[in-house]
Amino acid sequence: MANAENGLRSIIHPVITSGATSPSWLGLAAALADVAFELDLQGRFAAFGAAAVFGREAESLLGTPANAFFNLRDGVLESVIADLGFQSGTWRGKVAIRDASGAAGMFRLALTAWPLQGEPTCIAGLLTDLVAPLIDISAQDDADAEDAVSQVTRLLCPSTGLWSLSSFVEQTARRFDRLDVEDRPGTLLCLGFARASAALRTSVALRLTEELREIIRPTDLLGRIAPAVIAIWYDGMDHLTGAERAARFCKYIPSMLPDHVLISAGVATRWPGSADDPQTMIERARLALRDAEAATDRDAVGSWRVWQKTSGG
Repeated sequence: MANAENGLRSIIHPVITSGATSPSWLGLAAALADVAFELDLQGRFAAFGAAAVFGREAESLLGTPANAFFNLRDGVLESVIADLGFQSGTWRGKVAIRDASGAAGMFRLALTAWPLQGEPTCIAGLLTDLVAPLIDISAQDDADAEDAVSQVTRLLCPSTGLWSLSSFVEQTARRFDRLDVEDRPGTLLCLGFARASAALRTSVALRLTEELREIIRPTDLLGRIAPAVIAIWYDGMDHLTGAERAARFCKYIPSMLPDHVLISAGVATRWPGSADDPQTMIERARLALRDAEAATDRDAVGSWRVWQKTSGG
């Protein structure tokens, strides 16, 4: 629920920025993480996507070295920023943060050079809460808050903070024209955990989400498209790589889930120039997932299936 609440904050509160770059990405990012921010190339806070962070107003933190809050050893943050500026890559790690009241929490920190093309002007950062929220929620009018909650619920899964089905479809559709121009495929992977009891499904979804966020690329899309299905869209991935990824997930991820719930996977690939839309891709991946779940029930091990067109279409 924490991510949905933070999405609520991003709708209610204006973006606070010192003008380092365009703040437009902060509003969206703040709906998907607990804190969205920018650092200048000296590692100082330059902009925020929420009005209150670390137990104080974000505006008061502009210009403050981020190392004052993150439990990174001296020189680590500076080294990370230097590497990002040179390679335009992404860095992820776990940090402990203590707020103004002295309460501490564990967060996943992600940093990337901004912009991704050309000379970097700043570092974009996201913090994802791993334990409990540290961000203050300012008092709001009840009617405004209810409307904001409704907007976030439509946009995101309230439990995991992942794209909901409708949002996942919309986000995936935006990729297709570019992939066609670049003559590249794309693959949809649906991970199902229908073997989990209804009471366990939220816990399984949360744990699975945490594991997937550690290993997917920044360009990959994650969505919870059904109570027991998490979908991943991969730009540029073909059916063979998708099948290999599915097999690895089915083999290794169950050991990390509550009650070692078995995972089944369905894979569908969209080839460049195809007329397939996101709904068609989801239907095909779900059909493959259905077959995989039947095999999982029969064999008592995680199974995967790839949806393939026959010669007759």
